[in-house]
Amino acid sequence: MNEIPEKSDPANAEPRVGLGELFATFLTIGLIGFGGLAPAAHHMIVEKKKWYSPKEYVELFALCSIVPGGNILNASVIIGNRFQGGLGAITSILALMMTPLVILVILAVTYDRFSHLSEVRAATAGAASAAAGLIVGTAGKLIRGVEKSWTSLVFGLVTFGAIAIVRLPLQFVLLILVPLSILWALYRARRKAGRP
Repeated sequence: MNEIPEKSDPANAEPRVGLGELFATFLTIGLIGFGGLAPAAHHMIVEKKKWYSPKEYVELFALCSIVPGGNILNASVIIGNRFQGGLGAITSILALMMTPLVILVILAVTYDRFSHLSEVRAATAGAASAAAGLIVGTAGKLIRGVEKSWTSLVFGLVTFGAIAIVRLPLQFVLLILVPLSILWALYRARRKAGRP
């Protein structure tokens, strides 16, 4: 008897992303990512392109945060590889770095020439405040994708307190809290599945 295959849910289908789209997207992220790439990356990857759900993006960002290198640089490699393999990874990271590199060289030369001016120093201080606001805003967006539970809240608050208040080194906090949170998540998953 011939069985009719079930139609896959188009809402859950893996997006098809070509090299050109990877290049254009990461070039755009690099171009609009002033004050940090995280807000621009979240906007493009989750909100505009819908390549990742908010939950998937938080998981990706968590992985990219615990390995050496810039979070979004790491993410560009993983995303590029997911859609186009090694060539996609190379395309994504080169596109991401292209525009900021050109802008940074121009700014470095300009800053070196005019940094003695008080107006330039004041502008730099103002830009630092705006960058801090962008980081807080991005954290707010990332929190939406985190599982809403008391343990998530506790791990988040302990991490924040250890780094921001107690001022423990990031690497130390990650070495302790990441394995603990993973073990806790595995324990909860086993309990939910009815296994000890």
